[in-house]
Amino acid sequence: MKLLGALGAAALVFFALLATLDLAIGAWFPSFDRLSENFSAPYLERAVRALAKEPAGSEVVAIGDSVLWGYKLPVTENVTTQLHRSGLAVRNLSFEGGSPANTYAFLRLLLANGVRPRAVLFNVNQKEFNPSDSAYQKIHPSLDALAGNLLTRDERAQLLPTVDRTSIEARLDAWISAHWHFYALRSDIREALFNQVDAAHALDNAIQIVSGAKARFDAEHRPTPARFEGTYDLSPLDEKNVSVIFLRKSAALLARERIPAVALLTPTNHVLLHEFIDTPQYGKNLEFVRRLLLRGGVRVVNLDRTFGGGEFIDNDHLTAAGNRRLAEILEPELAR
Repeated sequence: MKLLGALGAAALVFFALLATLDLAIGAWFPSFDRLSENFSAPYLERAVRALAKEPAGSEVVAIGDSVLWGYKLPVTENVTTQLHRSGLAVRNLSFEGGSPANTYAFLRLLLANGVRPRAVLFNVNQKEFNPSDSAYQKIHPSLDALAGNLLTRDERAQLLPTVDRTSIEARLDAWISAHWHFYALRSDIREALFNQVDAAHALDNAIQIVSGAKARFDAEHRPTPARFEGTYDLSPLDEKNVSVIFLRKSAALLARERIPAVALLTPTNHVLLHEFIDTPQYGKNLEFVRRLLLRGGVRVVNLDRTFGGGEFIDNDHLTAAGNRRLAEILEPELAR
C-alpha cells in the first residue's frame, strides 16, 4: 500500500509539473522572426493572432516561398531581416514550399482573422507554374488546416487534398493539439531548442561540420545545370494553369480589400540555367505574369536578370550578399 501511495503521489507531481510546463508554453512560447521549417498549425495560428493584435497598417507582411524565407541562411541574413534593419516593420510569414495557391490561402486566413497589413510583399517564382513542381496544386498542411475551410468549393477543386480531417488520426491529433500546447507545438519547440528538427539532427550536423564532411558534401553537390533540368516548364501559360488561377485571385483579393502589394518576380540564375531557360518562351511567360499582376493593381518588381551567378546559392536562392542587395532594391518600393 505504501508503494502504491508513493507511486500515486509521484504521478500527481509528474502531471502537475507537466500541466505547469504546458501552461508556461502556452503563455510564453516565443515568437520567431520567421516560421520554422516544420511549423505546426497551432504555431501558425498563434503567429496570425499575434499579428492581428498589431495596429492596422503598421506592418508589411511577407508571404512567399523559400526565397523570401531565407533558404540555407540564418534568419539574421535573409531579405526581410535586412528590410527590418532599414527601418521597415516587416513580418516574415514565408515558408519553404510556398506558391501562388499558398499565397492566396494565406491572404484569406489573414483577412479572416482581421489582419490589415500596411502592405503585402510576395514573390512569384516561375518554377511554381510547372505542374510537376511539388507546390503546384498543394497548400502546406498546417496552412490548409487553418485556411482550407475558407476556400470555396471551386477553389478546393483546383487543389489536391493535403489534410484528411475526417480520419480518426486527424480528429485525435486535432483534439490533443487543442488541449495540450506541448504536443501542438512539438516541432516548433524542437527547432527552437536545437535549430534543427530534433537533437539527433543537431548533433549530426555539428559532427558533420567539425569533421569537414559537410564541406566535402557541399563541394561534391554544387549546383549543376543538369540538376535543375525540368524545373521550369516552358509551356505557354494560360488561364487553366492552377498557379495562374490563384495568382489572379490573390491580386483581385488584395485590390478588393484595398491592401497595397508588391510582387517580386523571383530572380533566376541565368548563368547556371542558360541552356534551359534562355528561350523566348521563358520571357513570354514572365511577361504574362507581370501583366496579370499589373492589371490586378499589384506593383511588380522584376529582378529576373538583376543578379550575377555568384550571388546565387543555386537556381533561385540568393546568398547573404544577394539578400542584402535585394533588400536595398525592395526597400524604396515598400516604403512608398
